[in-house]
Amino acid sequence: MSSQNALYLLIDERLRRDELKLPGLPETAEQVRNATMDPDCNLHDLSHIIQQDTALTARLIRLANSAYLGGRNKAESLMQALTRIGMRRIRTLALAMAMEQVFKPDNDIVQMFSQQFIVESREIAAAAVVITEDLQRRGIGHRLHQDVALLAGMVSRIGVAPILHMANEFADSFANPSFIKECITQFSSTLGSNILSYWQFTPNLVQVPLHYYNGRMSLNDAITVNYCDIVHLAALLTGNVKPGKDSVTLVEYQMLGVIKTDDFWQQESVQKSYRQMLDLLS
Repeated sequence: MSSQNALYLLIDERLRRDELKLPGLPETAEQVRNATMDPDCNLHDLSHIIQQDTALTARLIRLANSAYLGGRNKAESLMQALTRIGMRRIRTLALAMAMEQVFKPDNDIVQMFSQQFIVESREIAAAAVVITEDLQRRGIGHRLHQDVALLAGMVSRIGVAPILHMANEFADSFANPSFIKECITQFSSTLGSNILSYWQFTPNLVQVPLHYYNGRMSLNDAITVNYCDIVHLAALLTGNVKPGKDSVTLVEYQMLGVIKTDDFWQQESVQKSYRQMLDLLS
């Protein structure tokens, strides 16, 4: 039996027995999510939780001061940053900012793929925000929100994490670049959906990894666009996904009105917004 089949069967068996070690939400993100479900939770409670994680604190302050949130006066403290972000948005943004912490391998080959996973997630998340903002400016994306698009992009590749975890755990058998690539292509989408369901994400986000490679074939017009479509389009535009014979193409997204012109991604204003958002996530 090949190593690829062995890993596939190992993961499949653990999935069927509900024994697969799925990535856990970073502790601070889990605490934030639980706290925001409490109607009595306030910004001081959240500040007390988040300040335990210095990296997340720094990223949220940076986010609050960015053009993304329209910050004019500089927020110098976490409390000032949270006040600017607002209760409604903190949960989503804290989850998005924490996604990169789900897996830290020690094997060199697996670590290389982990870094690639982080870069790819950032690129797709940044592009998803830019696409969503463009749809909203055109009066199409009124049901969409930039923060959720950001989170959708950050979790779109989360199914890669358990594959890398297994490759790291059984490095002698599975830590092979071509083997890992093939495994990611074959079953990271299903794993990603399972993880988001395990984390109790909303259905519109649970579906995102399943449509990462091909998009939704049921998309009929720009009015019905959702986060699955936005993430797939973002993956195409950033070059992280190549069009397949059964996938929605850039031409089709243009014909449906999701993007307005064939040079949408090359436009200076679009690239500027993308680079700013990418820098914010780096």
